[in-house]
Amino acid sequence: MTSSGMKTYNHNNSCLLSGHHLILILLISLTFGLAACNKTETATGPREKMTIAYWTGPSAALVQIAFAKNYFTEEGLEATPQPHPFGKIALGAVLDGNADIATVADTPIVLAVTGGKPIYVLAVIQTANRNEAIIASRDRGIARPSDLKGKRIGVTSGTNSDFFAYSFLTANGIDLSQVKVIDLRPDEMLYALSKGKVDAVSTWNPNLQLIRKTLGSRVTIFYNEAVYTETFCLAAKQDFVKAHPEAIKKVLRALVRAESFVNKEQDESRRIVSESSKIDKALLDETWSAYSFKVALNQSLLVTLEDTTRWALMRKLAIGKGVPNYLDFIYLTGLQAVRPEAVSIIR
Repeated sequence: MTSSGMKTYNHNNSCLLSGHHLILILLISLTFGLAACNKTETATGPREKMTIAYWTGPSAALVQIAFAKNYFTEEGLEATPQPHPFGKIALGAVLDGNADIATVADTPIVLAVTGGKPIYVLAVIQTANRNEAIIASRDRGIARPSDLKGKRIGVTSGTNSDFFAYSFLTANGIDLSQVKVIDLRPDEMLYALSKGKVDAVSTWNPNLQLIRKTLGSRVTIFYNEAVYTETFCLAAKQDFVKAHPEAIKKVLRALVRAESFVNKEQDESRRIVSESSKIDKALLDETWSAYSFKVALNQSLLVTLEDTTRWALMRKLAIGKGVPNYLDFIYLTGLQAVRPEAVSIIR
């Protein structure tokens, strides 16, 4: 009996201890799990500070979403947003030392490089071949591309608006000497076109669709997907990139996460960009399909930069006599570490 009772007692005690052990193990696991989560945020030490200058238009959607979803913070950065009306001004803020990274299209990048500015393209974050167009006044007798000959065309000098106008006119057999090019900011174009100060403007969305909606049947739009693909990039000064390689990786990781969010949450992405950029969501919904959001560095980037350079040299907008070796102005290391499969540039 005693032996049997002892066995029973030991068995019950063993069960009791096992229960205590289980609870203890769960508590320890939870403690270490929480510690691990906290360690993820603090493992890299103090957050690196930087200012990101970005265009408030849809082409910079990944940056706007990364800020809205706190991806920069979660990657260990203290990033300050610096919005601008278009990419050329955002890059100017970087070149002037007022920001660290900019979102900017290919044309201002070319003008900066040919102007002797040591910058790096860190990644392409958006492409589109139906985001730019020429919108022309029917009141000025413009119904087809050939009618642009002899007309006044507003462009935003040194931007994709400028390059698209040239590409479109050339493709339609019109030389630049046969039109009068007038430099206008995007926000000046609607007024200039409606008041007859120009006969047509070359611009991008959402400004393009805003003009169309406002002027209605008074205007016609000329697209040409074959002559130009917008390439919207992330860029920074070379000395900043070399001094902060880990911060660059964190920025790129945040944007890759934003890309994933865009792919999964289209409507919420448009809502975020609409609020961030102060663009009417209905207007944004109409134009959203024009954009392809992907963080990458493809061989096509080199082709685009070289083609744009030849145009800039011809227009005497660029300094120099030839096309630079753009491999010296593209930073591959960051994206290769974060998303190697997205890098297809051949050295």
